[in-house]
Amino acid sequence: MSSTSMSPEASEAAAAAAEAAAVAHEEYLEMRQEVNVEMLTYYAASISALMGVFILSFWIRFILVRLGWTRTRNPILLPFIATTRVARKIFIRTLPGFTSVGHAVVVTAYVALNILFTFYDFYLNDYSQSTNFASRFGWMATGNMVLVVFLALKNTPLAFLTAYSYERLNVLHQIAGYTTMLYTILHASIYTDYFLNNDRVYILQKDVVTAGIILGFALLFSVLAGMILKRFNYELFYIIHVVLFIVIVVTLGLHRPSFNPDQGLYATVIIGAIWFADRLVRFGRLVYNSINNEATAYALPDGGTRIVLKKPISRARPGKHCYVWLPQIRTLETHPFTIVASDPMELVINTYSGFTRDLHEYALQNPGKSLRASVEGPYGTDPDPLDFDKVVLVAGGSGATFTFGIAADMLERMAENSTQQIDFIWVVKGQDNLTWFTEHLNNLRSHYHSPKVSLKVHVTRLAPTHPAHRSDSTARTSASGSSTDLVPSGMEKGVEFTAASGQVSSAATPYQSDREEKYPPRPVDIPSSAASMVDLPIIVGRPDTEALIRSAVESVGRDQRVLIAACGPDGLIKVVRNVAASCISVDGPAVEVHCEQFGW
Repeated sequence: MSSTSMSPEASEAAAAAAEAAAVAHEEYLEMRQEVNVEMLTYYAASISALMGVFILSFWIRFILVRLGWTRTRNPILLPFIATTRVARKIFIRTLPGFTSVGHAVVVTAYVALNILFTFYDFYLNDYSQSTNFASRFGWMATGNMVLVVFLALKNTPLAFLTAYSYERLNVLHQIAGYTTMLYTILHASIYTDYFLNNDRVYILQKDVVTAGIILGFALLFSVLAGMILKRFNYELFYIIHVVLFIVIVVTLGLHRPSFNPDQGLYATVIIGAIWFADRLVRFGRLVYNSINNEATAYALPDGGTRIVLKKPISRARPGKHCYVWLPQIRTLETHPFTIVASDPMELVINTYSGFTRDLHEYALQNPGKSLRASVEGPYGTDPDPLDFDKVVLVAGGSGATFTFGIAADMLERMAENSTQQIDFIWVVKGQDNLTWFTEHLNNLRSHYHSPKVSLKVHVTRLAPTHPAHRSDSTARTSASGSSTDLVPSGMEKGVEFTAASGQVSSAATPYQSDREEKYPPRPVDIPSSAASMVDLPIIVGRPDTEALIRSAVESVGRDQRVLIAACGPDGLIKVVRNVAASCISVDGPAVEVHCEQFGW
């Protein structure tokens, strides 16, 4: 017998030891998984609590406004009112890299929660094993993936429970997506390194791991498409985004294919269920609203297109937006546009590449011709203008689709003896752009409540021979080059309103000069409804937006409420947010600000 041979007793002991070690390792993995599931549950509860804070604060403010307590100087409520105003004065200001200071606070809280639950309470407090980190990273990626999909829902519950519709959550959706990608890369890298260095390459060849590898690459390509491709061709990005999302959901289920013991399949089911339910609701609306519905498209000067739909949608209000389906232009696509009027339902759209270009070409070639259509929505959580004593509306270029809608809605619902006032400020590049909203401009100047509307239209590139008004203050502002002025390219840039988010966009390029180069002005037939315009006082040059807003706020009493609503590019929104914040004071009127932005 060889001296190196092992006795039967020793072999049995070694086998038993190996089996015991394997059992112990399995128990260790099961206990670690229980801890990870528990931490993920706490993380989900914390995110829910963070949402609950916004829900609670929204309803408290809603009740106070309805009861009229935000106008009162009751000494009991004054400390609460003072605290909320100071907080809002800070939170609504812009901050580099973020929409506002409040947005930065939310993102910071989100990141802090991720860091906390990533590194807190490892099983047996064993931080020496790299695989413990890899496992926790994987679970955090799964939890954040659920959040990513929740924040992308068009019919999000938060739209009903708070003042945040889906488009206002899109930035958080993107941040959660980047976080999920980071966790996925760390999870895959650490595990790959561990298996390669411990001669366990065979594990990487298992079906569940192969599914995980496909999942990781699908997630990576989806994020890269959002970072790069979306800026150049949103329609192609959207198709890729949806296809990759389906791949992600399927491979996530294959990577964690059981409810017990790992429980990972629950996340897959939740993700698939909420996404499918949202799509089902949207598809049902689209089918219902397509019955006996059609749209008429009119070409407007300088690349504009006006759409009038035969059948309005329920709950549609000017200022909100809806998704439009025109199968003759794009069979499998819907695109979001702001509702300018609801009876009849009207949309005014600027022209860029893709869908808007094809729609404008159709309107040019087929003036006044109807085509099959449907709409889905409406979306948006705009403040009710009737809750305010004065409403200040500020728009740059085609951002007026939003402000004209708000103004029209307010005028139609105002009581005959109403004392409410509207300050309407609109900055456009040229006179041709005014014809896009001829009817709405006439409405503001001829409505029963028109004496309560202060209309200021600034045209920055008007011919000197045009009989326009140029006030001394405007001339001084333009000549001084004040820092509060916005350059024309920023104030007038004509991208249709897309609310900073959404599944489909037709604004493929943000550059006005590119659009003019590709789609030069062409003669168009203006519909008869827009053939004439009431004599309009036009101010030539850029406005001092800050001074105009500040003057409007200072003109109301301390017990009144002011809404400042704006739609336009980043430069305009930054000015509006900061001046609105500076106008908030404990002793002044209650000031609310609502901004819609171009882009996605």
